[in-house]
Amino acid sequence: MDALIVKQASKTFTTQSNRSFKAVDQVSLKIPAGQIYGLLGPNGAGKSTLIGLISGAVRPDTSTGGIEIFGQSVLHQKEAAKRLLGVVSQEIVIEPAFTVEEVLYYFCGMYGVPAAERQPRIEQALDALGLSDKMKEKARQLSGGMKRRLMIAKAILHRPKLLILDEPTAGVDVALRQKIWNLVRELNQQGTTIIFTTHYLEEAEQLCDAMTVMNKGKVIKEGRVKEIQQEFSKNLISFELFSPQTEQMPGVRQVGTEYEYAYTDLTQSMTEILAFYKDNIKSIHNESASLEKVFLELTEGAKA
Repeated sequence: MDALIVKQASKTFTTQSNRSFKAVDQVSLKIPAGQIYGLLGPNGAGKSTLIGLISGAVRPDTSTGGIEIFGQSVLHQKEAAKRLLGVVSQEIVIEPAFTVEEVLYYFCGMYGVPAAERQPRIEQALDALGLSDKMKEKARQLSGGMKRRLMIAKAILHRPKLLILDEPTAGVDVALRQKIWNLVRELNQQGTTIIFTTHYLEEAEQLCDAMTVMNKGKVIKEGRVKEIQQEFSKNLISFELFSPQTEQMPGVRQVGTEYEYAYTDLTQSMTEILAFYKDNIKSIHNESASLEKVFLELTEGAKA
């Protein structure tokens, strides 16, 4: 079963100068259950508006298609769809007058978690996010990174089948980023489908099975991450030498401290390079294009 189906979703806003623009323009998505799915795009691409449409926080244009979460319509079966969904927004939103425990207890009740299960779930969520020792502190006293972790805890208390994380590691340190990565992988292994938006492209490369790239409200590329990288890769072998030599194999060019060779047949070219340079080869590899390169090519191309 698909975790999320979006059919030609659109959202038009009107500016103060009475001009209209489409933040989301006929976007369609189909995300299979069980994936970690990347939603990428530059600022203003429409990602947050699309998340608002999926969560029901933003009402779509009347001409838009449907949005379903595990078969439940966001428009027509709103309550059922919401119980299947957890959302961590970009903006930090907390309840400053309450303790961490009180905030989480409230959200347990809001999502219908049985009373007997609330305390164990709160303790489990706080332990997973390294906040156990902050349970009795007021939410306003937490650091920025801890507030972001509290937002994630709120979103996973009811064990949603679909979890949307909108730039969850923005502004956090490396250690916390790694902790969030580990939690994402753990939740996914437990059966949660995760949509992950980020400006840190190495995150998408490390975490995501597949992705959609948006720009100016439209989908400009979608597919499995490795396949998209391969599509944008140039057939190049890169290698380093222990010591530079005056004679280079025909077709080899130097790029910084490395050398590159464009190949047609990978195995044959590898064999030729190794035979030519012999013991002078320090390292040799064939890599797919980085996700950063893919992203830049897609979004720059879309501007033209």
